[in-house]
Amino acid sequence: MKNVIFLVVLLTILSSGLFSGAGFTSIFIGDEEFVVEIAESNGEKALGLMYRKDIPDNFGMLFVYSIEDFRGMWMKNTLVSLDLIFLNSKKEIVEIIKNVPPCEKDPCKSYISKKKARYVLELKGNRSEDLNLIEGDRIFFIL
Repeated sequence: MKNVIFLVVLLTILSSGLFSGAGFTSIFIGDEEFVVEIAESNGEKALGLMYRKDIPDNFGMLFVYSIEDFRGMWMKNTLVSLDLIFLNSKKEIVEIIKNVPPCEKDPCKSYISKKKARYVLELKGNRSEDLNLIEGDRIFFIL
């Protein structure tokens, strides 16, 4: 059943124009499966979730870096509120910034992690609260 849900979400994303050319994978948060777009190249990271009019509940973007470091994100040209979830190399949550609003005028605020992170997961605003995520929780995925 989970594979069917993954396929339906993926097909919805592809047909809605949300696809930016990056790869996709599944991640697991508790018992829930999410389809996430992978942002590895500088271009994919720069584009992020810009210009998306809607983000499905079980969709997100995973920014992948080669090393742990302090990570900065911003909401330029982002049309929906997002949760920014910073993960270390062990895929443990080191910080959550909830319900970050879109940037409405330049200069856009940067949201910089207080701890070093190797991954940044962006989900629809308030999803981390819906999922009862806290620092120290692990998110499961394979790249």
